[in-house]
Amino acid sequence: MANTANPTIYEATAVNPAVLPKIGYNGIGLVYTKPFGITGLTYNRLTVSFTRPGLGFSLATLGQAGYHEYTFSLATAFLINEDFSYGLIVKGYYLNIGGYGDDFIPGLNLGVLWGKRDYWLGIVLEDLNNPKTRQGDLIPLTVRIGGSLSLVSNFSVKADWLRNTNWESFRGGLEFNILPIFSLRTGFSTSPYQLALGLGILFKNLSFDYACRYHPRLNETHIFSLMLKS
Repeated sequence: MANTANPTIYEATAVNPAVLPKIGYNGIGLVYTKPFGITGLTYNRLTVSFTRPGLGFSLATLGQAGYHEYTFSLATAFLINEDFSYGLIVKGYYLNIGGYGDDFIPGLNLGVLWGKRDYWLGIVLEDLNNPKTRQGDLIPLTVRIGGSLSLVSNFSVKADWLRNTNWESFRGGLEFNILPIFSLRTGFSTSPYQLALGLGILFKNLSFDYACRYHPRLNETHIFSLMLKS
């Protein structure tokens, strides 16, 4: 859950593009979930990334009958030196609401990443162009600061802090690499309050990840993802 500075293609192509040169592999990933188990509502995502050069693309869809939201992201990143990178995401939100028409909203993310294999620190300015809908509704600039620290082998601690003018959230997580092919994860977030458990299985260049997020009032959210690395 705390992923701003975690080097994966999912966060690199949607949140912090500076992660791209640090991933160490080219990859294609798929994500599927039904947020809070809401009937008819699904979230799907396709992600492609190339660590050399640092380029990535993401297409995500969220919707149900009468409402659909599409997010297109193009990410690029550059290495300053072995420990420091920065990057930019150019994205677009396309909304289609039955009976009300559609809208397209452009956005920009600027991110930096500093660290080595055992520690990371990332900072992101998300939607820094303060995009607006046709009706004048503002998508506020969000500041994200995240880090990851591995004090001992096969164990890491991660945290994210997010803030904008309307909202603030903290996320924390632990990851245990029990075997070279098997990992366990746990975490939590505030605003909304959620607890999470997950696992990861790696078979050669193919990985499978599953997570379950628990909300005290809504149904659980089950998240499935597949990734092929090269």
